[in-house]
Amino acid sequence: MPKRILSLIATATLMASPLVVIPASAHAHTTGIHDNCTKFNKRYPHGVGTRNARDRGAADPVTNFKRADRIYWEAERHNGSLDRDNDRVACEKH
Repeated sequence: MPKRILSLIATATLMASPLVVIPASAHAHTTGIHDNCTKFNKRYPHGVGTRNARDRGAADPVTNFKRADRIYWEAERHNGSLDRDNDRVACEKH
């Protein structure tokens, strides 16, 4: 077979084979801390919120949660149910 045909066959074979790409975030959450609020509150007892967040979920709002944008958004990307009332405070707890 001519080299051109062999080259085309090799290229077609490579393109047809499935590529497995694992996102970086899949490796970032190996501790399971973001699985639920029980695990999250073991590390952050009063929850985590963005720097300008205000707890709106209760008559007596939580004010002593950890304020950290990066931690809050990482938790939200992993498990969006940690902030059910969408007040930018995840797993707030008195």
